[in-house]
Amino acid sequence: MDRNKNLIHRIIRKFGLYPSFWWKTMLYRWTPGGWGYYRKLNGRAKKGSGELGKLHSVREKHSGDSGWSEKTDPSGNFTYRDYATYQEYLDHQKVKFDEMIEAGLGFDPKSVGDMRTRFFRRFRCLPYHLSSDAAIVCAGARQGTEVEVLQDMGFSNVYGTDLNPGPDNPWVRKGDFMKMEEATDSVDLVFCNAIDHVLDIDMFLAEQARVIRPGGYAMFEFMENTKGGAFEAVEWASDGALLRKLLEYFEDVAHAEKEAHWRWFLVKGPLPRKEENQYREAS
Repeated sequence: MDRNKNLIHRIIRKFGLYPSFWWKTMLYRWTPGGWGYYRKLNGRAKKGSGELGKLHSVREKHSGDSGWSEKTDPSGNFTYRDYATYQEYLDHQKVKFDEMIEAGLGFDPKSVGDMRTRFFRRFRCLPYHLSSDAAIVCAGARQGTEVEVLQDMGFSNVYGTDLNPGPDNPWVRKGDFMKMEEATDSVDLVFCNAIDHVLDIDMFLAEQARVIRPGGYAMFEFMENTKGGAFEAVEWASDGALLRKLLEYFEDVAHAEKEAHWRWFLVKGPLPRKEENQYREAS
């Protein structure tokens, strides 16, 4: 019996046979006006989709190329925005989702369908490393597309966190990935595709490594050569510099892929925590 179950599991894993994912993706992609939670988000967009009203005051300072520090970190590989306070950082990051909802950007049927299939490709490797009851946190998940995709792939213990989960979000709860509420050594996988939105790369990675169990995983997805975005909070000199930084906090790279301008790393085994870490503080 167990042998047959293992064979079925291997077939599902190899060929991506997850019916819930596929039929829901079709509904999201082909339902006029959107389906489910995304239809609600589309309904909140202001008339004349794609246009924003008055921007939050923090955006007067932080918009694209403005608001960056001229200094780098001691390694010379990471440059940060010049936030005056931690609250200014929080305010800047929170407002992105509000602007997206107001403008109706990213929640149309095609965009949602594309996002779901993109996340599915990222997560195809995970059943080879994690059981279906693995504890998974999607950090910086915004509307939570990745959370639903993981659930559709059979992962039952997964949720997202974000500074601004938006209205009535069924997949994402409020949380700060710089100061996570999860207990130490309590999570099997942290997924994050917002590493370019962190206040401090060392503080962020130390916090992810803290909550991950020994032998657990983190997956980071990012765009190559991301520079000059309106909400990015950190830029790095090269993707190699970022990978070297990841390996200061994790033992090994378990999986790595590249697709067009996207890259993602699955890293394994948080390293023993340092007794003292010096992080960049917002003064």
